[in-house]
Amino acid sequence: MEICWPFKIFYYTMRKRILAFVLTVAVLTSLLYVFIPGNIVVNKSLVIGNNLKGLKRALSANENWHKWWPGTADGKDLLFSNNFYSVTDITFSSIFITIKNNQLDTKSSLTFIPVSTDSTKLDWEIQIATSLNPIKRLQAYLFTRSLQKDIPGLLTNIKQHYSSTANLYDLDIRREIVDDSTMISTFDSTRGYPSTEKIYSLIDKLRDYIGSQQAVATDSPMLNTFSRDNRIFFTRVAFPTNKTLPSTGNIVFRKMLYGGNILTAVIKGSPTKADSAIGIIENYISDYELSSPAIPFYSLVTNRLAEKDSTKWITRIYYPVMYFK
Repeated sequence: MEICWPFKIFYYTMRKRILAFVLTVAVLTSLLYVFIPGNIVVNKSLVIGNNLKGLKRALSANENWHKWWPGTADGKDLLFSNNFYSVTDITFSSIFITIKNNQLDTKSSLTFIPVSTDSTKLDWEIQIATSLNPIKRLQAYLFTRSLQKDIPGLLTNIKQHYSSTANLYDLDIRREIVDDSTMISTFDSTRGYPSTEKIYSLIDKLRDYIGSQQAVATDSPMLNTFSRDNRIFFTRVAFPTNKTLPSTGNIVFRKMLYGGNILTAVIKGSPTKADSAIGIIENYISDYELSSPAIPFYSLVTNRLAEKDSTKWITRIYYPVMYFK
């Protein structure tokens, strides 16, 4: 009898400990269901001082995210705080971003809300349905806790990068005022895109005429080419001058509205790069609902006959606009 007592003590002690452990686990598990809801929502927002259309176009492209991403970026794989992010869908007012790690994944929405023409509110919302499985429920909770810390930082990085017009459009577009209002121009047409020699023959024609009138060109030569069918190209060149000159033949006096609004940008590279920049500026005009009263033109800062390497050519773009909102 006496030999059995230690075993009984041990038995009752262990039973109490096991019971206490089971009760503790039961209480902790019940707390998971009390304090962790069936659906967890993370919602963060901020206002960016730039245009909604341009901002949405930039953020809708996966390849643009690496430009501001604070974590590691390898193609479409964007990693931050052990979570992977990728744009998976786009709607009229939102883009959808999948966020996942080794245990969980969810789809979040980044909604664009207009505040003014040049101000946009970004609203990032994540909804995660938790599981009845206590372990998965806890994992979902820890997942959302990490996102609550990370999303504000990601939004701040977006704001810091895309508050700049140059970053938003990949082009430093500036709003300026027309200084040179008096111009003289000439034109011609060619089958196929005009050669550099052809363009400069028109420029030289204007230079000779300006000199014959005892006038001075006040800036670099200007160029505009246009074609409806990519076969016949209409080419116009111009110079701003220090005084009004009479028209003669196909040399024509032109006048821009002094003090009017104009968009400018400087490009370094080939004509193809400059042409692409025109398309970017037209996106900007559309985004801000501007209208243009006249054709855009290039200012040929680099003499393309003297500098044969087109990657070194400097071109300034001028795009007249009628008003700003």
